Amino acid sequence: MGKACCSMSIANWLKDHPEINTLLLCAPDVNGVMRGKAVPANNIEKLESGAARQALSSATVDIWGDAIEGCSQVNATGDCDVIMRLNGRMPMPSVLTSSAAHLMVDYWMDDGTPMQTGCRHALAAVLDRFAAKGWSPVVALEFEFYLYDPLHDPAECALAHPRSPITGQRLNGREAGQINDLEHFSAFLADVRSNCAAADVAVTAINSENGTGMFEVNLDHSSDVLKAVDDGVFMRRIIRDTAIQHGFGATFMAKPFPELDGSGLHIHFSILDAQGHNIFDDGTDTGTPLLGYAAAGILEHTNEMQLIMAPHLSSYRRVQPNSYAPTNLCWGYDNRSVPVRIPGGDHRARRIEHRLAGADANPYLVTLAILAAALDGIDHQMTPPAPVIGACYDQGFENVVSSWQDALSFFKRSDWIKTVLPDLFFEAFTKCKAQEQAVFQKQITALETETYRDRI
Repeated sequence: MGKACCSMSIANWLKDHPEINTLLLCAPDVNGVMRGKAVPANNIEKLESGAARQALSSATVDIWGDAIEGCSQVNATGDCDVIMRLNGRMPMPSVLTSSAAHLMVDYWMDDGTPMQTGCRHALAAVLDRFAAKGWSPVVALEFEFYLYDPLHDPAECALAHPRSPITGQRLNGREAGQINDLEHFSAFLADVRSNCAAADVAVTAINSENGTGMFEVNLDHSSDVLKAVDDGVFMRRIIRDTAIQHGFGATFMAKPFPELDGSGLHIHFSILDAQGHNIFDDGTDTGTPLLGYAAAGILEHTNEMQLIMAPHLSSYRRVQPNSYAPTNLCWGYDNRSVPVRIPGGDHRARRIEHRLAGADANPYLVTLAILAAALDGIDHQMTPPAPVIGACYDQGFENVVSSWQDALSFFKRSDWIKTVLPDLFFEAFTKCKAQEQAVFQKQITALETETYRDRI
């Protein structure tokens, strides 16, 4: 029944958008990058019948799109086809072409089971754990990003900052909350909002951040967690494409400029019980014991899930002290120096903000890891340490894993992670990250050669 309604709704949507002749079917790979194929828009019945297919390996590629070597299911099946099924999401118009729209799908096996290397399926499985308790997480995602000048070499950092559309002058300086930036880039930001609205992505605010040409986009909180995360993934695409239209580049790279702050992905979440009551709210600023248990669970598993929060080489350049990127295992109330923050405000909205992930991380994996860790803390009534007062950097707390190689080791050794992710996804993700690391380890930089060649 649900599929028929979904198909009818998409068919009606297409009737209202006769300019759309192509559907870009897409699903996230293990890094959260959307991959898929284009089909004629009049083939919606083919999608509904399960006739649309894609290679299993489509979700098991590395950041360059190369196959992840040694994925057992791909090898065992000879890279079989998987079925592309609609999941209830309406088409989202492409920013770059008026004749196409993106359409989110999920991959399923022929036997009716979810494809185990699908990160969206993995998140859905964690949400089922909450549903079994009669609980519903409510999440909101915030992404930071930089605009840059695509006509200059990224290595020329000072020349890569964008020019003001109003004055033509290149941006410089670090001015958080700069109203000038919001005014000068207002046409771009207005188009971001408009394009997000057309894709049913609810943007609540766009802020100027503490970096040259740096902004933050806040998405609305939602109890439909899958849609909220879908929104985050498509919002990144919408921003990049809108930037192209305005002559800019936009990047969610964790650390695009070495002298500036890195870009983060912050996730706020609370949990509603069957009666719709926030289980973290007891009418006080402190919150219920369950809030403390959840915070403790996240801290307990932080190093095990650091590979999810910081999945790429650039990710580890962001996690530096005194740069609003948390580096210590601690938590606190209304404290932005910690990875697990309890924002202030109305007690009815008492929630946890997780601040460790980079904007380059896979939002599906970040969300499932945070929620699973919080649930583990609640289930085992883990006791949190005392909340931090003041900046945490010099208070003697243990550091978060800050090495890409060490993060992979923690991840591979974690028995808990293996209870959170399907076996085949765990295998694919670890091999993907090892493959990515191996490529970078083979590179010799110009600075390395310049430093050692004629001195030693």
